[in-house]
Order: sequence, then structure tokens, then C-alpha cells
Amino acid sequence: MFKNILIPVSSEFYSKKVFERGFFLAKKFKSSVSLIYIIEAKTLDQTDKLSDAFRTHHDIEYTKKDIIEKQKQKADNIIFEDARLIFKNKGIPFEEKKIKGEFSMVIKNEIKNKPYDLILIGFEKGCTLNYRLLNEVNIPIWVESESKSDSILGVCSNLAPNQKVPDLSIKLAHSLKWPLQMLYIIDTHDSVQVDENGRRSDKKTERNLLFIGQNFVEEIHKKNITVKLVKGDLEKETLRMAEEIEAGLIILGREKKKKGILGLPVRNVKRKIAEKCDYSILFVN
Repeated sequence: MFKNILIPVSSEFYSKKVFERGFFLAKKFKSSVSLIYIIEAKTLDQTDKLSDAFRTHHDIEYTKKDIIEKQKQKADNIIFEDARLIFKNKGIPFEEKKIKGEFSMVIKNEIKNKPYDLILIGFEKGCTLNYRLLNEVNIPIWVESESKSDSILGVCSNLAPNQKVPDLSIKLAHSLKWPLQMLYIIDTHDSVQVDENGRRSDKKTERNLLFIGQNFVEEIHKKNITVKLVKGDLEKETLRMAEEIEAGLIILGREKKKKGILGLPVRNVKRKIAEKCDYSILFVN
């Protein structure tokens, strides 16, 4: 399922937990792992902003080079050393490299050169990383938290195509031997139906949405999977159910939720859920 795993680590934030999860998945699926340490360009850009009239161009460039060198040493002495102990010493195919740039752009360029099928990242609520990546790539993104539970919550709704999430949830639960709970949410704050191409319909009645949701539930029941149908807000109901079953992993798809009075799709739904959630999340794009 996940044969080539990419683990990007920002110079702004490092969690060893992401390596432990990477090892778990690589061992289970016989995967290879690629680790990229990204020296954040914005850290270097701040050098220019903080400079004053008394600092020469040579001084500024020297400071930037010093920052880069220290970040490379951090990668070699701490991060790559941790990765080698976890992956290479335990027989997991593993490669590493250091790149200077912006987090999302580096990853987008990297996935052009190799057929990755999973991006595994850590998430820190107080971190300033730009997670627009969650909306800009088609590869599944696993955001690892500190949750230790072994259970899966697969979330579908009237705001998503609901094609990849059920299939991946069932396959992953079977492969990992984790219990699976499926959830279908009728988002009462956004009464449209999103089709298989991600297009939002005109507003529908709650009765119509309920009919569609019940059909989904019946199909999942046929596969002997536990499934629940609820009404409410997408984010709140997702987090409520995750807490109720103590989910170790939430699987979420391409939700197209409206924004404000213009009815435009919200681009930060994924980030909002990740920031409020204490569980790992697999975003299926």
C-alpha cells in the first residue's frame, strides 16, 4: 500500500515520533523511506529583515552561511543520526538529503522526481509552518501525533466524494489489524452534495442529504463495517467521534466546505482539524 514513504522534516520543528511511525509503516508494508531535512528559507530571509544600517552585505551573507552550516550540523548530528538508528540499522531501505527552501515547495518538487505514495509529517500546533501542502498534492498525507491508540476512524460526509476514504480505511484496517469505525456526517451548516469530481451541488433539503447518507451507511454495513450516521458540523462531529472511540488515526477526504457569504470552498478545513485534533490524521486527497 505504502511502498515509497517521504518524511520531510523542517528546520523549525522536529519530532522523533514521526520516525517511529515511519518505521512501523515501512516494516508493515516493506517500504523504502526517504528523509528530507528542509532548511527553511524564511529563517534566512529574517536575517535581511533584522539587519540594520551598520551591517554590510558581507556581514549578512556571513550570517546566512553560519545559519545554514549550523542547520546542517543539526541534521547530521541529531536528526539523521536518529533516523539511521531507527531505519538503516533495522534493515529499512533509507536515503537522506538536506535541501534549502520553503517547506511545501520542496516537497512538491520532490514528489515530481519519485513516485511516493505517502507523505509522513509531524504537526506542532505552535509551529509557523505553512501547511498549504494539505490542499496542493494528491498523495495521501499522514500527520502524526502522540496518540498511542490502535484504531481507525474513517470520515465521510456530504461535503466529499467519499470514494477513496472508505476503500483506504478498510484496506488499512485490514493490513494493520486495527478496528475500524466509519462515520458519515451530514454537515447541517453546508447543505450541498459534493460529487465524485469534487463539484458542489445547489443547496439540498435535509431530507435529500439524509437519504444519500443512509444509502452510504447501508453499503458500508454490507461489508460488515461498523458505521454511524450523524448530523452537525463537520469538524466538531469528527473530533467528537474521535474522542468517543479514542481513535489512533482519522482518515479524512477532500471536503469542500463553503466559506462565508460567497459560498467559496474553504481551503483550511484540513489545517483547522489538525490543529484541534490530538489524534493522527491521514488526509486522502
